[in-house]
Amino acid sequence: MKIIVLGGRGAMGMVTVRDLTENPEVSEVIIGEANLKQSEKVAKWTGSEKVSLCEVDVTNHRGLVEAISDVDAVANAVPYHLNLQVTKAAIEARKPLTDLGGVYYMTLEQLKLHGEAHEAGVTVVLGCGVAPGVADILAKYGADKLDSVEEVHLRYGEVNLEPVKYKWSFRTVLEEYTQGPVVYVNGELKQLQPFSGKHVFRFPSPIGECPCCYALYSGIATLPGTVGKGVKVVDCAMSYVEEDEQRIRVLNEMGLTRKEPLKVKGVEVSPRDFLLKCAPPPDVNVRDAAGVVVEVSGKKHGKKMRYVYSLVHEYHERYSVSALAYLTGMPMSIIAQMLAKGEILDKGVLPPEIGITPEPFFAELAKRGVKILETTQISHEL
Repeated sequence: MKIIVLGGRGAMGMVTVRDLTENPEVSEVIIGEANLKQSEKVAKWTGSEKVSLCEVDVTNHRGLVEAISDVDAVANAVPYHLNLQVTKAAIEARKPLTDLGGVYYMTLEQLKLHGEAHEAGVTVVLGCGVAPGVADILAKYGADKLDSVEEVHLRYGEVNLEPVKYKWSFRTVLEEYTQGPVVYVNGELKQLQPFSGKHVFRFPSPIGECPCCYALYSGIATLPGTVGKGVKVVDCAMSYVEEDEQRIRVLNEMGLTRKEPLKVKGVEVSPRDFLLKCAPPPDVNVRDAAGVVVEVSGKKHGKKMRYVYSLVHEYHERYSVSALAYLTGMPMSIIAQMLAKGEILDKGVLPPEIGITPEPFFAELAKRGVKILETTQISHEL
């Protein structure tokens, strides 16, 4: 198998690259990047001779199509705002594709290409990290065990064991905390104010209690429909720190999150673009713990039932990367391999909960030390 990882030098993409090299069935892993110097460092870090480099500008459509024309699958770890361009190129090149998700609104745009991808015989599986990704697959997995579904709650939490500014891309942080979250309640999608739904949630040890708020989550674009069975509530909340909220509030007050360009010394520049250019890259090496909890409640055989799924991972010692980076980049590697081997038969643009068969996917996670705990609660009240 020959697989290209676009954005393979980034915090999440580098994990995808290394995991791919560890499968004997993968013959070549290509890092597709504009910055080959940084890519060389990642190639050396993997310790594998399977890794090759390819200079790729994903904003150059023709060049991107050519770069992916001779691979068995494409794993896309570039910043989410470029996902639509990559999806269009994969469809034209007729190559299976997976990515790390589109922060809700980009996911909606990618889903519009479903018919085109289906007609071209191409499989695109969106959002294949931990959340989105593993969490969405767990939500559908639990829902499929019920006769009817009432509520689905997805929770992502993390604890840093040493100081760190950002483990996520600052672009993602900015998008989520300025646009505001979307939740599904009583058959309707509702846009809320940023930092809505504040509450404290207890994650498994060693994460423990975390302050959480609703997130602008790509899975909300698909789960209400894919879960079905009369589901009334679907929401996602993620842990945050007060420093994030204070920082975003100050940036808003200063006008630095505005997209409209301003003229500075005769040059027009968007404050938001300037801010993103100045932002530091995510820290991939921070010691931490991260995990997800997915709760699915409804009825089965007339009894109220709730399935709870949880997984937690700590700093990955062998890779020397954060739990967040490992839990995000590693699942995309698994799914890229499934695509390359032709194991995902459905065509079109698919959310992970539809594109991925849960059991073999969970087995691959377990091989990599990520085990999922299932607990159930049953009430005999009708």
